Amino acid sequence: MENWDDYRLILAIHRGKTLRNAAQHLALNHSTVSRRLASLNKKYGSDVFDLTPKGYVITASGKALLASAEQIEQLAINDNRQKKAHQLNITGEINLSIPPAIGQFLLLEELHSFQKQYPQIILNMQTSYQLANLDKSEADIVIRVSDQPSQHLVGHRLFPIALSYYANPQYLAEKNHTDYQWLTNINNGTRPSWIESSPYPNASIAMRIEDLVLRHYAAAQGQGMTMGACYIADSITGLQRIDENILFPHQDIWVLTHPDLRDVPRIKLLMTFLTHSLRAKEALICGTSAQTS
Repeated sequence: MENWDDYRLILAIHRGKTLRNAAQHLALNHSTVSRRLASLNKKYGSDVFDLTPKGYVITASGKALLASAEQIEQLAINDNRQKKAHQLNITGEINLSIPPAIGQFLLLEELHSFQKQYPQIILNMQTSYQLANLDKSEADIVIRVSDQPSQHLVGHRLFPIALSYYANPQYLAEKNHTDYQWLTNINNGTRPSWIESSPYPNASIAMRIEDLVLRHYAAAQGQGMTMGACYIADSITGLQRIDENILFPHQDIWVLTHPDLRDVPRIKLLMTFLTHSLRAKEALICGTSAQTS
């Protein structure tokens, strides 16, 4: 195939599994994608995808085209990253990937301050717990909570997020301890192992809440106990530690970028800013903050 658009079509259908998802990714309508797929099958001489109950699946004959599409895509990504790496002024965009809770409780005001200080930089914040792929230029800088991120990335390892057990003090005072219940993540419907080492290992589960922040607020409203991140729980009125002596480290916070971007002035500027901002809140993150009630 000589047309890059055909390769983009293959990638979009392979990743989206449906024509509707592919159309959305390509900013086309459903019928256009359907026609282009039919044309692609005719051009190649056989079906590139099989339609299954789980969506479109690449055929054996289409796998060679998919491999070529992925190689060409990576070459384009590398070219774009190299272009960015040679930009020597601080004007331009930065794509920052950050977990939503860290953005909300640790960096929201700081990032606003950064934007005011450097109005020539357009900051695009991607807030998700999904890991952005720096090799595929899904972001320029990422803040990650991890034991060991990819070793070829560059940046700063800070300190571990501390965890403890939290509840509303009124909830603890008004209920018999035999009636205490836990708020947990969905965790595939299984009972989290951390409950067994908690002060109340026999307490039942009141509710499973997928959203990390919502789980903390539910506990603050007296809906149950939870294992919480200190930087979140110690910032929310209505939460206190069940046992002040229990404090254990989770994973480290990292501020990372791709090696090709390490010397881009605006990337270096934001990397330094983020690192200093997080270090200024080390006590809160590590659970030793005076804010603890």
